[in-house]
Amino acid sequence: MSSDEHFEDAGPEGTDQAPAADPAEVERLAERMLRGLGLDVHVAARDAGDTIEVDITGPDRDYLLGRKGEALNAAQYLLNRIVYRGRKGRKIHVDSGGFRKLREEEIVEIARRSAEKVKAEGEECVLSPLNPYERRLVHLALSEISGIETKSLGEGFLKRVAILPARKGRPPEGHGE
Repeated sequence: MSSDEHFEDAGPEGTDQAPAADPAEVERLAERMLRGLGLDVHVAARDAGDTIEVDITGPDRDYLLGRKGEALNAAQYLLNRIVYRGRKGRKIHVDSGGFRKLREEEIVEIARRSAEKVKAEGEECVLSPLNPYERRLVHLALSEISGIETKSLGEGFLKRVAILPARKGRPPEGHGE
């Protein structure tokens, strides 16, 4: 059976659940895809329970990390789309040397500093455009801070998060005390 045939099976009839992805096949596909783009990289994939974790190393990995990891996000998106072809399955997470964790910490730190500034000055602050996962990180991190509220602004995949002083006389939505 070819790797393409493995991923074409839709599972039991009447469901939109994809068969479990094999980390070895995801690794081969990712390496073929990235090397096809002319990148000198090595790919390692492992089963992490609810996800398949893919780590990219090699001399050209920095091409994937520039511009806040947009190419890394694109590679992750493409792998999930190719492997599952519109069906649901275990998420494939693509990283390179812990970049995602550092990026998450950076986003949360910027959001917290911005929230403190909003509390001190009483003026709204709008963050740079973020993808859905990054926006969720901001909303969750700031839900613990009293005196501010957050809301997403814009249309499409990348949206901004506005951090606002909490409205008087009513607790902000989504913020627990």
